Amino acid sequence: MSLELSGLVKSFRGPHGTQRAVDGVDLVIPRGEFVSMIGSSGCGKTTTLRLIAGLETPDSGSIVHEGREITHVPAARRGLRMMFQDYALFPHMTVGENVAFGLRVRAQRGRHSAAEIDRLVDEHLELVHLPGVRNRRPNELSGGQRQRVALARALVTRPDVLLFDEPLGALDAGLRRAMQFELKRLHAELGKTFIYVTHDQEEALAISDRIAVMHEGRVLQYAPPDEIYFQPTTRYVARFVGSTNLLDGELAGRDGALGAVRLRNGTVVRGLVATGLPDTKVSAMIRADRIDLVAEGPSAMLSGRVRERLFLGTHDEFQVDVDGLDVDLTVHMSRRRDASVAPGVGARVGLRWAEEDVRVLSD
Repeated sequence: MSLELSGLVKSFRGPHGTQRAVDGVDLVIPRGEFVSMIGSSGCGKTTTLRLIAGLETPDSGSIVHEGREITHVPAARRGLRMMFQDYALFPHMTVGENVAFGLRVRAQRGRHSAAEIDRLVDEHLELVHLPGVRNRRPNELSGGQRQRVALARALVTRPDVLLFDEPLGALDAGLRRAMQFELKRLHAELGKTFIYVTHDQEEALAISDRIAVMHEGRVLQYAPPDEIYFQPTTRYVARFVGSTNLLDGELAGRDGALGAVRLRNGTVVRGLVATGLPDTKVSAMIRADRIDLVAEGPSAMLSGRVRERLFLGTHDEFQVDVDGLDVDLTVHMSRRRDASVAPGVGARVGLRWAEEDVRVLSD
């Protein structure tokens, strides 16, 4: 076990009174895992990361690292390192001096020799694929290179846990994707615990071993990416992660793991029931890529008219105005060579899916 958060609470006083940013967070992060925290702005993910780092002090609760409570241990003595979105490189220092900064502080305490520092700096610049830039200054590097320098500086002191606060947020899409692969490679190579805050749900799905979805200071679901995507436990998680359709209705019965949702137009939709449905007001969740567009008729679950069609490269996105529900369903259809086979705007269509692709959810 690497890190355990128990009952963490943190409030801040603002112009409208005291606001609880973190509200009873419990998380167990196994040693060596890549864990991401996601959620909308103000959900508490960055505050939770700062509590772990020691940059904030919790009002209550505890943080235990490898059996040692570190709740009130100063940040510099926790054995953790944090990497920020703006890299926080010293502009007046060379790349080598930036990477060596933490080591030189340790050298003052007799923990590293000058020769050892030089070796470690070169070793870690090689690790992040930046050999030969040691004598440059940060303003001579690209955004991606500065990000790698900041990563080398975080790694060089060999922390047990690395904390990342949206480190790829300032990069363009192509470089961001490349750095995601780089982070995955480094994680696998080093075997360290990575805790990663991002607002980008696709990024979290791509790089994480486990994801914590946060809302209003609480963790709503903590699970592997495929479980978060295919088996959300609440409507909020379903909406936040991926392209999702939620059809509201009433729970019309259960048969073991299956539940039936009666929609407003009388149609009954069946699907797998999430745990802990507190009342009869529920939603049937269907991912956009799990719906097929078919001809109207008995094989279709619902019918409607195509209101919009967008070309998104790998797939077409359709907005279908469903009969009797006053709602649009989003449908993703894989892009084919002959796009003329797909229905156009205004076409009447049927919608069909498999029961196992439906989740019955509440809040």
